[in-house]
Amino acid sequence: MFVDMTLKRNEGLIRAAMLLHQRGEIPANTYVIDADGLTHNTRVLSETADRHDMKLYYMTKQIGRGGYAGKLIEQNGIKQAVAVDIDEAYALSEAGCSIGNIGHIVQPGKSQWGDVLRRLKPEVITLFSLERAVQLSQAALALGHVQDVILRVIRPGDAIFPGQFGGFLLHKLEQLLPELQKLRGIRIVGVTSFPVLQINAQNTDFDFTSNLETLLAAVETLESHGIEVKQVNAPSATSCYTIPLLKQHGVTHGEPGHALTGTTPLHAYNDQLAEIPSIVYVSEISHMDDEYAYTIAGGFYARSHMKLALYGSTANEITTQKAKVSQISVGNIDYYGCLERELPMKVGDTVIYAFRTQIFVTRAHVAYVRGVNSLRPEMVHFQKRGI
Repeated sequence: MFVDMTLKRNEGLIRAAMLLHQRGEIPANTYVIDADGLTHNTRVLSETADRHDMKLYYMTKQIGRGGYAGKLIEQNGIKQAVAVDIDEAYALSEAGCSIGNIGHIVQPGKSQWGDVLRRLKPEVITLFSLERAVQLSQAALALGHVQDVILRVIRPGDAIFPGQFGGFLLHKLEQLLPELQKLRGIRIVGVTSFPVLQINAQNTDFDFTSNLETLLAAVETLESHGIEVKQVNAPSATSCYTIPLLKQHGVTHGEPGHALTGTTPLHAYNDQLAEIPSIVYVSEISHMDDEYAYTIAGGFYARSHMKLALYGSTANEITTQKAKVSQISVGNIDYYGCLERELPMKVGDTVIYAFRTQIFVTRAHVAYVRGVNSLRPEMVHFQKRGI
């Protein structure tokens, strides 16, 4: 999906990844992240958010939810993370990172609320239901604490990805709010929904989903009950391009994930965006038959939309030799990737893929590299199995 754009905007990353693999410094099945590119992207995101008076929570699940990335991001302007689940929150917190929001995708379990409050100390917690709100309130009161929360709100017809259902139904919010407001251990400060933006059919721009209308209607409902709404959190494709659009509609908080590596869907088609592509996936040709070359895997993602990969053992080869990606079966383990065989291919060749990632659900390693455009790129951090 991002092969051509990465060649155009960050060719040095491709050459550096190949060089490190051919030297034996990184194995196949490793995502390589340009740490300088990640730094740049974080800074431009932070600066853009500051100009538009928007607060950002960074998300690391796409890049392996590791403390190295979290600290690098915090050092360059985005100070708090949004954790997709409690395990990501633990990984970041143990590395000294600050948790801004937890619970938006995966709610903590009923026995974990005390730990969330004592150890993780998030700025806000996203809640999906009255039952979870009661659990959290009880845990907070036991600690003498009042926890700020935001409510995930949905209505029939909203865009919701399979496996991510949940939230307060908008048409029932009015009757539930008095019950929620009775809970002395929580303080409602805002609302959220996901996804609020999706790329259009022409791949030329982002369109708002109906979730934005749901979000704004929920704000009115909260305010009608005397609640001061401090957070209107509208994640999905948060980037330098979308921050001004979100702000125009009253959004106060965003959650950049793919923008940190320059890989939102629009980044595959628009070479003028502020963030630069900063991640590739490295494999190698394991073996071949008459039709296909098979590449060592473990890091593929079903929604990656891959079409092409690069292959070779030299800087010239890896930037000029392309092969078509054969369809990955989502019903099987990705022991190997599959490329249509080309005559120059050799067993042991580096293979470079570039696609939308979710490293935390893979068996892949993560390597952070600096100086990708120098003659001596350097691996500065290696995260074994980026989970």
